[in-house]
Amino acid sequence: MNPIGGISPINPIDVTGASKVAKPSGFSELLDQLSAKETEQDAYRQSIAEGNMDKLQEAMVSATEFQIGVMLVTQVRNQLVSAFQEFMRLPL
Repeated sequence: MNPIGGISPINPIDVTGASKVAKPSGFSELLDQLSAKETEQDAYRQSIAEGNMDKLQEAMVSATEFQIGVMLVTQVRNQLVSAFQEFMRLPL
């Protein structure tokens, strides 16, 4: 049996240059990015509601990114509240 020709090996993913998204340096910048992602989500929802199914895949990716962003902001907020409560419990 001859091996199948024309199939090249899979190249590894370059993780150093994979993400070109600017990383937020503060909580307020993280909220700004989340707000921008929400605006993008609204535009995708409107486009799909009008029957433009060409952007369905992009909309699903954007929705997942937005959902992860909301979970991240929620966890950061919870950690900040927890740290504040712990600080308030310190004896004076």
